[in-house]
Amino acid sequence: MKNIYILILLVLASWQVQAQVLEVGPEQPERGAKVTITYHTGAADAKISKTATEVNIVFTYSTFYELPWKMPMVKKGEDWVASFVLQRYATYATFYIQSGDVVEKPSEQKHFEIPVYKGGKRVESGLLHEAYSLTAQMPKSADISTLKIALLEKELQNYPNNYEAKIALLNTRINLSKNPTEKLKYRNEARKIIAAKFKADPTTIGNVNLVTMGYLMIGEKSRLDSVRKVIRERYPNSDLGKDLRADLISREKDPVEKIHKLEALLKTGDQSGGEGSTNIHSLLFDLYASAGDSVKALAHAARLVIKNSPQIPQNLKDIAEKLTEAKIAPEHAIQYARKSLDRVAQWPVGIIRYFPEFGYIPSYVADSVRTKTIAEAKSALLSLIALNKLYQGNKASSLKYTAEALSQSNGREGILNSAAVYEQTGQHQKAFDALWKLLLKNPTDTVVLKQAKTNFMKFNSSSAEFEAKVSELEKLELAQLREKLKKQLMNKPGPELSGITDLEGKIVTPEMMKGKIVILDFWATWCVPCMQEMPYFHKVYQKYKDNPDVMFMVVNSGANNTLADAKKWAGQNSHYTFPVYYNTDKNIGDKVGFTLIPTIVVLDQKGLMQFRTIGFEGEILQKKLAVEIELLLQENKN
Repeated sequence: MKNIYILILLVLASWQVQAQVLEVGPEQPERGAKVTITYHTGAADAKISKTATEVNIVFTYSTFYELPWKMPMVKKGEDWVASFVLQRYATYATFYIQSGDVVEKPSEQKHFEIPVYKGGKRVESGLLHEAYSLTAQMPKSADISTLKIALLEKELQNYPNNYEAKIALLNTRINLSKNPTEKLKYRNEARKIIAAKFKADPTTIGNVNLVTMGYLMIGEKSRLDSVRKVIRERYPNSDLGKDLRADLISREKDPVEKIHKLEALLKTGDQSGGEGSTNIHSLLFDLYASAGDSVKALAHAARLVIKNSPQIPQNLKDIAEKLTEAKIAPEHAIQYARKSLDRVAQWPVGIIRYFPEFGYIPSYVADSVRTKTIAEAKSALLSLIALNKLYQGNKASSLKYTAEALSQSNGREGILNSAAVYEQTGQHQKAFDALWKLLLKNPTDTVVLKQAKTNFMKFNSSSAEFEAKVSELEKLELAQLREKLKKQLMNKPGPELSGITDLEGKIVTPEMMKGKIVILDFWATWCVPCMQEMPYFHKVYQKYKDNPDVMFMVVNSGANNTLADAKKWAGQNSHYTFPVYYNTDKNIGDKVGFTLIPTIVVLDQKGLMQFRTIGFEGEILQKKLAVEIELLLQENKN
């Protein structure tokens, strides 16, 4: 009962704050309706000042996929307003209001919300998604599982056949179970529901995806192979069965044997546009193109663009690209590239989801990103045409398309293809100049460096001069990075770090960090981007490990990791010599300001937080982190 009272009080508090500070209208918005969010800076409890110059809505959980996660509001008098239309698939969203470092929420464990209705009733999966949102709203709440169960039970009262809600409810109960018998009881209930779902429609990909999702939800990933095996053996000639059989054949090492088996599989009943047959045609197209058999390659290529989808422009380009790479059928490669150009304005950008009941759903992509991506696609397509014109012996036309490709964008693919045209026509200076544009962006791109050097040596035989140019380029890159990072100095008070210990359990004290530049890398053993980051981080550590003014702390801080996990990882990865630590503070993310790992934080000699990098950025980390350290070392000397 105590939990129910707490929930009621939270809801009431949320309503009161919304009434005073924030309004969402209409009260029960439906799909297709215009929703308006109004923030009142003049309200008595408003945290954001009337003089604020920027206010944003920050979605913390949302099925409003076509909206940006951070949406700017427009000032009207003392109010800030934003409006949007609820799409056909909208169910639920949570958000807070932010201006600079000031965040407005109803409470520490509650965000503002937009539930979607139909005829006064929550739409299907709305309460399911609200249950999912609790992790974002109240990640540290001890009552989160109890609240999830209440929401999921209400979802099932409204929609008894909601398969995902059934599995989510049982999974929550599995996690709450206090003994193995109870845990197994709920697990078996979930298994029965999943098995019934599979039996209802075992050969439709959408239904099978729900089956595999169910097993993943209850932590039984190993069952996915069993599901695939059943489909292959019981329903071998269904589209899905053929698709899975084709996947097995694709693992064969002998190309001739692969072709033989795929052709035999195709004869079992080629259903035009079917998932299974499409996969077979795709594999055969690649195999025949690689073998130089243009007739058969083109026959299978034609079957890959029958079914309409948002991916068609990309699919057309992929065919043109493969033909160009194999140097076969240049006329047809040009045709496919031109067909893709005709649809380039609809180029797939960002995540495109597909739901049987709603169709294709594109995610929000900023106009600047979309424009850049389309320009790069145009450049790549024009450069493919240029290469194929050259293969046809039409040098003048090839150079014309090359110039047009380079005018569209400085995208990597378009420049590499264009440089290849210049190289093959003996214009090595032009090839080098084009490639230099890529090196200005990334001086360590080994593929471009090799091609650039090959062309440079054709008109300037001095290898030393080329190396000097690259060296100057790297100096320029570091200088630009230094100026950029100077502007990003945070000058914020450093976090309190009392919950960090070494792997022997010894607490790290402030005295140990005093007067040092401290680099904190927050990670977890299960975090794939964290593992990808480690080699670059280690190289920076090796550069500064002997500097007494620099301290590295690689802190295992991910959920579900224990001190034993951290010790085991350190033992299995002894090639990394940086010191590994363990975090016991559940509030470390709030103190440091991150919700994702890996996160790297750099504190200066005064204990101020100066840099914070959230997420893995790639190879640039190695240069960026070194420059951050150098900036702070230099600042201390001054």
